Amino acid sequence: MQANPSQRSADEREDKPTQRAVLGMVLHEFPAQLTRDDLKYKVGGGDERELAIRNLSIVGLLWCEGDYVLPTLAARHFDWLESS
Repeated sequence: MQANPSQRSADEREDKPTQRAVLGMVLHEFPAQLTRDDLKYKVGGGDERELAIRNLSIVGLLWCEGDYVLPTLAARHFDWLESS
């Protein structure tokens, strides 16, 4: 079970805009397979972007295989629910 958002560290809360940018771009470009380098040019950031990718992967919203980054089925389904 995920921790209460109010109990997250300041670093995790500050990462929220970068996570949204990364997930939004990956969802927008799907089914194209983006690489970490693609995200570097489309989203920007450095360490922040890598932290966002790691955090999104941990919670099950991104699937990473080597350099490729794709949205999971759960992320795509939630995006579909939000777009109606």
